[in-house]
Amino acid sequence: MSTPQLLERDLQQIALGDTAAFRRLYEATSAKLFSVSYTMLRRTDWAEEALQDTFIKVWHRAADYSVSKGSVMSWLISIVRYRSIDLLRNRANQELSADDFDELPAADMLESTIESLGQSKNLRMCMDELQPTTRQCIQLAFVCGLSHQEVSEHISEALGSVKSWIRRGLDSLKRCLQR
Repeated sequence: MSTPQLLERDLQQIALGDTAAFRRLYEATSAKLFSVSYTMLRRTDWAEEALQDTFIKVWHRAADYSVSKGSVMSWLISIVRYRSIDLLRNRANQELSADDFDELPAADMLESTIESLGQSKNLRMCMDELQPTTRQCIQLAFVCGLSHQEVSEHISEALGSVKSWIRRGLDSLKRCLQR
């Protein structure tokens, strides 16, 4: 049985309350999920909190997983990513000023996120083909977790322009990755 199949089997067992399967899933995926979270948050304590919240959600919602949602790893990455974004927004409102986002190394964060997702070469090449402003908007939205409005404010551009750049940029990335 391959690793993706083992993860699917473990997730099915977790839905039935199997703690051994939960331990196996944690051991097989926690390092990668922590890397995704840490890449976004850049703080160990926040990344650990996002990871813990992710696995609590997995324990309670394992039955919600469906193969139609993608691989188990993709599903787990999306959970940790959204939890990291929530933490970043909540903590940013409490502890960071808008100027602090200027100090986030978006390109480095994107590189690390790409590496952790295992598609570094192709995605990096496709990102390099984007216009610089489009690339920056995508990095701010998907790596730093900023909303379209926050990206607009951050780069001092109209909200409609930012939305268009992101939409077109994602379309370009999709086409590029399908080549």
